[in-house]
Amino acid sequence: MREKKVVPFEREADFYFDLSFKYLQNGRLKTALRYIEKAVNIKPDDSYMQFNYAGLLAELGHIEHSSSVLLNIVNNLDPCYDECYFGLGCNFLQIQKIKKALGYFEKYLSLAPYGEFAEEAEHLVEMLTMIIDANNNLDDEELEKIYKIEEDAIKFMERRDYEKALKNLEEVVSKLPNAVPAKNNLSLTNYYLGKIDIAIAMAKEVLAYEQGNVHANCNLAIYYNKLGISSLLERQIRIIKKLYPENEDYAYKIADTLGCLNRYKEAYDAYKRLLRINGENPKYVHLTAVAAFNCRKFKEAAALWERLQETDKENFLGDYYFNIAVETQEGIREFKYMPYLYQLPKEEVGRRIDIIYEFLSLREGEAKARLAGDEHIKDIIYFVISFDKIVLRKMVFNKIRKENIIELEEVIRKYILRPDIDKNIKIEAAFLLNKIGAKEPYYVLMDGEIKEITIEPDGLLEDEWKKEWEEVKNKTLKMMKSCYKTPYKKIVEDIWYDFIKSSYPEVPSIGKIEIWAAALEFAYCRFTCKEVTQRQLADKYKVSKSSISEKSRIIFSYIENKFRERE
Repeated sequence: MREKKVVPFEREADFYFDLSFKYLQNGRLKTALRYIEKAVNIKPDDSYMQFNYAGLLAELGHIEHSSSVLLNIVNNLDPCYDECYFGLGCNFLQIQKIKKALGYFEKYLSLAPYGEFAEEAEHLVEMLTMIIDANNNLDDEELEKIYKIEEDAIKFMERRDYEKALKNLEEVVSKLPNAVPAKNNLSLTNYYLGKIDIAIAMAKEVLAYEQGNVHANCNLAIYYNKLGISSLLERQIRIIKKLYPENEDYAYKIADTLGCLNRYKEAYDAYKRLLRINGENPKYVHLTAVAAFNCRKFKEAAALWERLQETDKENFLGDYYFNIAVETQEGIREFKYMPYLYQLPKEEVGRRIDIIYEFLSLREGEAKARLAGDEHIKDIIYFVISFDKIVLRKMVFNKIRKENIIELEEVIRKYILRPDIDKNIKIEAAFLLNKIGAKEPYYVLMDGEIKEITIEPDGLLEDEWKKEWEEVKNKTLKMMKSCYKTPYKKIVEDIWYDFIKSSYPEVPSIGKIEIWAAALEFAYCRFTCKEVTQRQLADKYKVSKSSISEKSRIIFSYIENKFRERE
């Protein structure tokens, strides 16, 4: 019998290229990339395909790879492919290589003075030339270092480490005297450090250079309000009210400033304008509702919070504030001005945490009965494990695991689709679903995509536990006994374990047990929204307030940094 020969069926490059284009039109960029890669592998010398490949790479954020493809075209395939130079200019501009970007835009214009992108290139050349002049003609590498210093300064400001922020920003401004954002931040930093005269002088410097600068004008209003100079404050507010920026960030700065100054009517107008610029942002919907409420427009505020219920179900803000607006309008609740914050009030967060503590203390049958009889408890559980990803989330997971609470399956499935949850926690949650008998598959949001994960054995690290670590924990639990209504033992143990585990093997030297115990109790109170001051704990543990402050900062530096990375 004659043996049949199998001939593999292979597509041509054009087939994959056309297929890629179809997926690109439908917005499926990653699938489009997969097919265009097949095309360019088959036809590596086709400059047109390579150019489109580079464009798609740039669209997906793979700037370095995109640039290497474009450089390969102009260096090895077609030096006169003018659009490649425009693409290179755009790529280098995106990574803030200003001089390189300018060079490629100029090269493009020299090859195609009337090309498709000529008008845009001319505009970019003009803009980049101005930027380079403003940047003292520094090289890209030098500018990159300065930008890094400025980024670090902003991080220091966010952590309220103003002395370090001041040092960095002074260095930036000394090298880039016309760097307006850095000057505005330097002005603010001086203000936070109590150097209000310097802050005002710097804001005025910015305004001398750029009269309509939104941040400098708003900052001046804050400074004058702090000094209580009402005539200058009123003049500044009149200036701010005349600014009508189309830029969303500037519009937000104006609204936020007027809100901070308790100018309720002006803040309401500013937030309404902001909402017209971007009505899809749930934060703006909430803040506009707050502004309406503060102007006693309760019906409008309730309508906005009702709208928020649909657009931002994850934070539960809409439900909570909607009820306040309705109850205030009906006279059930006394009117109180609201702060312009996109979060639940501290006391409401504390109330929900207390509900969870109560739930955690229920016996197995009682817990399941509570879930069956209270339709809101699942929402509160979801909120709290999303709010406190370290301590309470672990306690809730432990209870679900121990008592096999399958009734919370949907809560956990919803939880692992949140973008702000750490990958390891999501994997742990998938194991939890498996443990309580929830049917596979488990869909998890990872790296921007919903994926079906495979369950694999989980391993935990066990570190050597030293005597002094145990002594700190025991001292804290002893001193906290009978001081708190809610269960605290497991939370304190988890906080302390997380600190030791996060700092291991370079765990700080313990020294005086009482200081670390006081700092640990302070950490517990902070994480569970309990009111306590370091002065009260200093008296309780008979140690200095400054020593508690120092040790609690060390604990938070590990626990909170870990928390930020997860977010």
